[in-house]
Amino acid sequence: MARLDDSSSASLDLRFESEDYDTRPPDDVSIPHCGPDIQIADMDFDGDGLGIIGGIMNLFEGLLRDTVEGELGDTVCDELRGMGDSAFDDLLVRLGEEIGAYLEPLEGSLTDVENNMAVTPMIEDTVPMYLNFQELDVYAGEWINSALDQANDFFLGPSESAVGELGINTFLRDNILNENGEFVLDPSLFFENGVVFEGHDMLTETTLSLQSIKIQGIDSFKEMDLMKAIGKHTLQNKLKLDHLSIVAEMEAEMKASSKSNSVVVMNGNNVSPITENFTVEFSVTNIDIDASVFLGINVETLGNLELGSLLHSKDIIPCLLSAIDEAKFSGLSVTVQDMVPPKLSGFIDYGIDHLISTAAAALFDMYENVLIKAMPNFLEMYVRDMMNDFAENALDADRCPKIENVEEDRYVDFRDMFYDQADAALAGGSGDGRYGNVIPWVMNIIDDQFLSADDDGLLAINDMLIAPLTKSQSGTEGAFKLNGTFVNLNKEEVTLDIWQAFADNLRLTLSDLSVSGLDTLKGPMKLLEPRTSSAHLLENQLSLGIPNKPLDASFQFGIDVGDETSPLATHNIMDLQFSMPSMEVLAVVFATVQESRLMKFPLKDMFNFSCWLSMIPVSTKSSGINVGLAMHYLDLIFDILSNTECVSCSNTWLEDLNSIVQFLDKNNFTSELKSRALSIASDLLEGDWVQGMVDKEISQASQRCPHDAAFGSSQTGQTHSPFKATRSFVDGVLYAAFPLVQVIAVALAQKHSNLEIAPPVDVQLDIPNGAKLIDLTDLSSVASWADMALGEVRNYLGGNVDESQDLGITSMLQSLILDDNGLLTIPIEDEGFDAGGVKLSLYDVTMVGLDSFTAFNVLKTSGPSMFSNSVKLQRLGVTVKMGLSVEDEDSNQARMLAANGININEMETITVSLILKDVNLDVSLLMAMDQDLMGELQLGSILDTNNILNCLLSTIHSLGLSKFVMDVGDIEEFSISGFISEDTNNSIKSMTEAIFASEYKSVVLDAFPAFTSITIRPILHDIMRVLVDKARDDGACPEPDSTANGILDWRDFLLSEGRAMQLFGRGNSPYGNLFRMIFGVLENMMSEADDNGLSQMNDLVSSLTERQSNVGGDLYYPGDIFKQDLDVALNGLNAAIELGVSDVRLSNLNSLGAPIKVLQPVKGESSILDNTASIGAGSEALRAEFRLLIKGKGNEVEVHNELMLGLSMRNVDMMLELLAQVEELPFFNFPLQDVLNLQCWLATVVTPALNKYGIREGERDTGIVLQSLALAVAEARLDIECIECSSPMIIEMADKLGSQEAVDDTTDVANMVFDYISNLLGGSFVQNQLDLILNEAAMKCPHSPLYNQNFASLKYDEMDAIQTDEDAYGFLIAIIAVIAISAVFAVITIAVARYVSRRRHNRWMSTLTRAQKLDIEEMQTNEKKREKGLNSRMKSLVRSTEVPLFIRLVIPVVILGNIALFLSGHLSLGGTVNISGSFAGQSFSSDGFFEFSMAKSTVEMWNAGAKSLAIMIVIFSG
Repeated sequence: MARLDDSSSASLDLRFESEDYDTRPPDDVSIPHCGPDIQIADMDFDGDGLGIIGGIMNLFEGLLRDTVEGELGDTVCDELRGMGDSAFDDLLVRLGEEIGAYLEPLEGSLTDVENNMAVTPMIEDTVPMYLNFQELDVYAGEWINSALDQANDFFLGPSESAVGELGINTFLRDNILNENGEFVLDPSLFFENGVVFEGHDMLTETTLSLQSIKIQGIDSFKEMDLMKAIGKHTLQNKLKLDHLSIVAEMEAEMKASSKSNSVVVMNGNNVSPITENFTVEFSVTNIDIDASVFLGINVETLGNLELGSLLHSKDIIPCLLSAIDEAKFSGLSVTVQDMVPPKLSGFIDYGIDHLISTAAAALFDMYENVLIKAMPNFLEMYVRDMMNDFAENALDADRCPKIENVEEDRYVDFRDMFYDQADAALAGGSGDGRYGNVIPWVMNIIDDQFLSADDDGLLAINDMLIAPLTKSQSGTEGAFKLNGTFVNLNKEEVTLDIWQAFADNLRLTLSDLSVSGLDTLKGPMKLLEPRTSSAHLLENQLSLGIPNKPLDASFQFGIDVGDETSPLATHNIMDLQFSMPSMEVLAVVFATVQESRLMKFPLKDMFNFSCWLSMIPVSTKSSGINVGLAMHYLDLIFDILSNTECVSCSNTWLEDLNSIVQFLDKNNFTSELKSRALSIASDLLEGDWVQGMVDKEISQASQRCPHDAAFGSSQTGQTHSPFKATRSFVDGVLYAAFPLVQVIAVALAQKHSNLEIAPPVDVQLDIPNGAKLIDLTDLSSVASWADMALGEVRNYLGGNVDESQDLGITSMLQSLILDDNGLLTIPIEDEGFDAGGVKLSLYDVTMVGLDSFTAFNVLKTSGPSMFSNSVKLQRLGVTVKMGLSVEDEDSNQARMLAANGININEMETITVSLILKDVNLDVSLLMAMDQDLMGELQLGSILDTNNILNCLLSTIHSLGLSKFVMDVGDIEEFSISGFISEDTNNSIKSMTEAIFASEYKSVVLDAFPAFTSITIRPILHDIMRVLVDKARDDGACPEPDSTANGILDWRDFLLSEGRAMQLFGRGNSPYGNLFRMIFGVLENMMSEADDNGLSQMNDLVSSLTERQSNVGGDLYYPGDIFKQDLDVALNGLNAAIELGVSDVRLSNLNSLGAPIKVLQPVKGESSILDNTASIGAGSEALRAEFRLLIKGKGNEVEVHNELMLGLSMRNVDMMLELLAQVEELPFFNFPLQDVLNLQCWLATVVTPALNKYGIREGERDTGIVLQSLALAVAEARLDIECIECSSPMIIEMADKLGSQEAVDDTTDVANMVFDYISNLLGGSFVQNQLDLILNEAAMKCPHSPLYNQNFASLKYDEMDAIQTDEDAYGFLIAIIAVIAISAVFAVITIAVARYVSRRRHNRWMSTLTRAQKLDIEEMQTNEKKREKGLNSRMKSLVRSTEVPLFIRLVIPVVILGNIALFLSGHLSLGGTVNISGSFAGQSFSSDGFFEFSMAKSTVEMWNAGAKSLAIMIVIFSG
């Protein structure tokens, strides 16, 4: 073994030869010179077993050293020469062949991968498998193309910091490259452990490794065209760089070969290897790169990649590669203008450094031109194939990790997601890096590169992103501009609508939006920064605006209303400008994201917002777990300044709009409104309503997310909280609305303040030919009394009626509808508005000042179709009372009220008042109303008050408002009170006082006449015309219900739905609300009582009667009511009598007691009406009085009495239960032209069935039936006042009538009379008369189908009377027959008696003995003999001598005398009646007033038809 000395060396010359170094590489190498200098430091011999030979050889070491050195040098040179002659030549040939292959022109064209695909791969034969780069919007929407365009504009646009450079270069320098402009690569990306070469031969064992790679010149781009889709799956990329340098830091480690045939052997095992660290630098200039890549990206595989697999940076590339089924470079072209010789430096040994550098320079000189020429083909053929092979091998490896074993119920800890492990642990997270390092890396880049602040506090994102992006969009850094119209709300050709009265078209536009100052983001800025206190809170903070550069916004607001004929015609374009010197937003969001859903989130749904939401569970109070998505905290701080400028305004007052805005600012309205709006917005975002909407979206998100199991389902999910306003919200709305209404009033006033009152307009009415119009100057065509009635009404309403000098309209309103304070309160049946926890109900509307009329000239006709009205009032206003409640229990204000014992859920009263003073109103109206159409209007069409206006308007051909002027002297009050807080109330009062008490009061008042005559009149005119046209359209006035065929149910007809249901009615308002409303008003009046217990109806009675009698409650009919002259001549009583009744007065009709019930439906009965009333209640009795004249003159007496006879009754009670069955269909079809025809009203009643005699048959309870009637009086008093009396007892009678006994008797008599009247009216006679009237009503009603103009009455058969034979002989025969029958009966009786007696006698005889029989026979014989003897001896009375002759002669005379006396009694005068009496103390007599006898009476009976009685008297009177 020999050890070389460190001074050993060798010199070697290499010679390379080529035909032409510009076109061909060298192909031969030789070594003309080799000079070795081998120095052996020591030689050792061993290996002979015992070491004897080795020892001998060691003795001759010096002699052998030179020989060995020479031989060794020769061996080295021989070895090197051999290598040059053979190995080097072979290497050059092979290298030349390799390079030469790329110097020849390519044959044919490169493979077009896409076009040579035999079949495009498909998914289920319908969907292309590979991602189509030409239709990226299909996968991610149009925004991705826009984003790519914006990126190209940003990167390829000019740089802001370096003139003449692309933006990409600046971006790379600022964000990617280090401070030296280098991009440092990790060598492990290319070589495992960085080892480039490992070699081991007989000389050395060598390792060459790459320590680092630095690329310089990446920021020298001159042109770029990236990701250009030249095919469905092929992308072309073109790049041009000025220069590119690659600096590789390498390490070479060499040590002696450890092989058995090693030439060099190291002495010992601890010899350190030789290590060289050197740098290789390779540079090219003017590089053009054109690379086309075919990428078969499997859409399904890419879409199914889970987000959790990409959270670790080491997994991104493998996962993305796993989605590529095929990847090939279809084209690769790189051209360079020049190559800079490579530089190697850093070797420890100068010689090696010199040797390698010199060799590298020599090699570069030999191959430079050839390599430049061969590079395109080399890259196109070799490198492309190599890269394709590399891609194929890389695609074969599936190294994308699968997400498994993720807990389903665990939620993402944002501290672990957005922070690295160490920071996450410090913030309270687990710090285990469970969510990878990609998100923290991205957040760090954002924080470091975008959110870092300069010395002024401005963030880098302003210059890096916002400034260039906004400049590329608008041309100005930090400004965003949207030119043109971006909002266009247009309503054209408004037809058949009330709005047509205002304008026939409307357009609102927003255009030319400009926002500047967006590049003033300043620190601190927080974006999705987790809070250490919670795993699920993300804090966001944003600040904008610096002192010299505020955040400004402006846009143009355009409003076009109507054309030049519209009363509100306006064409205005205003520039609205807002400036915020500073703005700061702090928002803390609470969110719980299910970890399992996040980790398994597929990339295909990255752009589906619903899928992101579906990762968040819905918050549920019942779960006991705080989950969901919510705004935890929100704060917005900003100052705002506003300004307006007219760009083009047809309304000149808009040019002064700034003064109104400044006025609002001066009164702190704007700042207060901003504060309230921010507070309300914060409450809303943090409240249940927004949370409910968020929860709703979350609950429905799963149904819209394709990868969710619930996708496509229709389940409704849970119910979320509706919007519930807070008290502060409602308070703020009221605060904003009221002043804004006032500002609008001021704006309108400014427009009209300098205008003159418009003169009356000549309105042309459109009247069809042949129309029969109602002549307003001659209403007699409608009704004969109409003109008179209208005149009387007009005179009464406009004239003074009493000493108070009040007008008739005032007096009438005060007595009828106004309360004691002169107010008209109209209760509103309003179910109200209920939404968002806010309940708003309209209680009532109170008209103020209706008792202050100073002039009332209305309905003054100035033409057949025109009437004018002029009204003046001292005050006129309206007060609206509403109930408002807010279901708010959580706000501070609600808690304060609850603490004070106020139930916040109860209705609180809000009062809005507007009262004007000294109001003058002048109105002229033209109307063409068709008399026939008005008469044909049917009752069923107007049962609902909503239809009345349309139906009345349908009878008008044309309507016009010629004049409408309203003048106001002052504004007394314009206020709101009640629900609002004290602060709001004070603010509104302050604003109202500022507007109407000082600043704009005169402007508003002066503008009233012009405003009403110029603007309001044409609006009202057009409204009326639109309403008329609309009403005349089919269906505007509905036809009556033709299907109605039942009986009118009074419960549903007169009562509200609730009350009707209580009485077992239907309760569905089948008859509208007109009569229900009228009945409700009357019912209220009848039920309300004053302090004396009298009904409020008395006010109405007083008003109606006062006009007739000038005394409230009285009806007075002066003059003769009845007068009759009679001549009496009766059996000697002869007199001339005169009777008269005059000056009738009914007093105290306004003494109705409360309550009064009229037409009250009965529970369970549809057609029965209950009526109860009392009159004569209170201190004044009901009184009826009249002047009575009794005048007579007879033979012996003369009477002349004229007196006032009065009857006073207290507490007259009346009760009537009436059955009234009205048929629905006739009632619905009732025309207004017959409304005063009683027969037509009766024709609507069910007609009872009558028999041929006109008597009701069948059911009693049909039609109209007085089921029960009762009248009673508590006290009745007669009184007499003698005016002229000839009878002395009249005065005495008046005194006696005043006694209590007389009062009691009068009361009893009155009640008996009332009972008689009740029985009479409730009896069959009156009922029969009613039945007859009902049966004849339809024939007498003009609109009835049964109407007969010539109808008189129905004919009925006479009742069959019982026929009797009044013949005297027949009666006599009847008597004889009776006598005969009686005689026969007597004979039969006698015969029977004899027969019975005979049988008894025979039976008795059979019991006797013979002796006894002989004795009896003897006795009978003796009796007969004795009777016979007597008869033979005795004579008749007249022949008997034993009777005195006088007696025998007188007895016949007496009998004849008796007969004569009977005849005298029957034939002579039986009696005489003489009248002798006195009237009121004045005596009179009449002799022979009546005489009678039996014969005369019998004759009179016979003549009167009582012949039977006459015959009986003749027979039995003796």
